[in-house]
Amino acid sequence: MSGPSPSPAAPDPVAVLLGARLSGRALTAFPAPVPATLAEAYAIQQRLTAALGAPVLGWKVGRIPPALIETLGAERVAGPVLRIAELDRSSPGEAAVFASGAGAIEAEVMLRLRAGPEGHVTGSDDGAAWIDEIRAGFEVASSPAPDVHDHAPYGIIADIGINNGLLLGPSLDLADFQTLAVETQIDGVTVGTGRAIDILDGPWGSLNFLVDLHRRGVIELKPGQWISAGAITGVHPIGIGQTATARFGSAAHIACTAVTETGFRP
Repeated sequence: MSGPSPSPAAPDPVAVLLGARLSGRALTAFPAPVPATLAEAYAIQQRLTAALGAPVLGWKVGRIPPALIETLGAERVAGPVLRIAELDRSSPGEAAVFASGAGAIEAEVMLRLRAGPEGHVTGSDDGAAWIDEIRAGFEVASSPAPDVHDHAPYGIIADIGINNGLLLGPSLDLADFQTLAVETQIDGVTVGTGRAIDILDGPWGSLNFLVDLHRRGVIELKPGQWISAGAITGVHPIGIGQTATARFGSAAHIACTAVTETGFRP
């Protein structure tokens, strides 16, 4: 007499996330098993990035929920950037988000690496040795899993930092980019204000965080990569068809409209 049939193995979360990102179709929920440690989450991120088969053009930096900072011993998370587009000043750019998934827009400063820092970056004078351009821009944050934020930070890290591209706007001055007053609007309604310097220890802190991950072999920084240094005015949900604008003082004005993600192509 034969025994009970073995339970089928759970699908590989990487395979599930990969299929969703390649097809552009949303999932009903984040695939189980959800990683339970930062190490597990970054291991899934590395596998998913490799499976997507595109060069890493940069790195996004996000925040760990405050209640978990002491437990995890970290304040930030990182994810690879696989898409970058230039914004046209005459018309809004396109921000691809997953229909029925999670979608948000973040106004950020973007730093382009001249070279990998060899030590701790303390400010603009020091940073100028490692950064050759700074831009105003948007990070498009979207995941096929509608509940990805319920699994922060592990689900966010695992799903390539839920980065779905960077949109690059005008150049900013190294001397004052951190202190520009930034305002984000969606469909003409202000949803957040802030300055880059007021987010934890600012953009240079984000760069130092990435350098530490690089030294530990978690990520690989390369010259020419863009660093999306963290949401200045917050993480703002955006629906398909809505338009986001951001003003960086008088230095830059950028805009984008959310469109439906149709599937990632390397």
